[in-house]
Amino acid sequence: MIAAPRDIVWSRAALVAFGLAFLSACANSPSVSSTSKVESAAASVDHSERMTGYVESRRVTDFCPDQNQRRADERCVVTHGWDYGRGVHVVHTYDPEGKLISTVEPPGADLSLTSAEAARVEALVRSDPRTRDIVNKPGVLFWSGGFAMREPGDPWCDKGSRCIRAVAYIGDGQTTVLHSVVDLMRDEVVYPNYVPSGKKLSEHNEVP
Repeated sequence: MIAAPRDIVWSRAALVAFGLAFLSACANSPSVSSTSKVESAAASVDHSERMTGYVESRRVTDFCPDQNQRRADERCVVTHGWDYGRGVHVVHTYDPEGKLISTVEPPGADLSLTSAEAARVEALVRSDPRTRDIVNKPGVLFWSGGFAMREPGDPWCDKGSRCIRAVAYIGDGQTTVLHSVVDLMRDEVVYPNYVPSGKKLSEHNEVP
């Protein structure tokens, strides 16, 4: 057997590596059909009430970063919020006089929903043409208490997203009629039908 020239062997290895990378990229990228579905649905929704700017999620009193230089009874105020202009979690620290002394952006941190955000999540699911016929039936209640969702490699709910799971149910909450995912950064329902185990029935699938 004649050995293949080294440059040909390396070329084949490079082609294999490229092929695997290409397939991986395709798997983690929204398909044309799924993207067109969400864009079509989004076009029929009123986005005038979308979340904008900095939305404060919680405010707590805590020890100051320089507490050892302050009186024992002095405390700082720490606020947590989501910046919808940049898609980041922002933490501000204010001294006892109300002066901003620190701003950090912790990566990967999720925030509970404000009442305004919860209302927007519900409004989007109730108005999306893929979900509205189900959730607007008499007796259907809504819960969007803040199951924030961020999955590395997910085409819609990775870094910079504000994906929230929204559950529509009837009765005492034991009967779920629809489990969806909304990205408040996009102001869209990105998964109209989501399986709680974490696996999508299909990407941007139509709700049966």
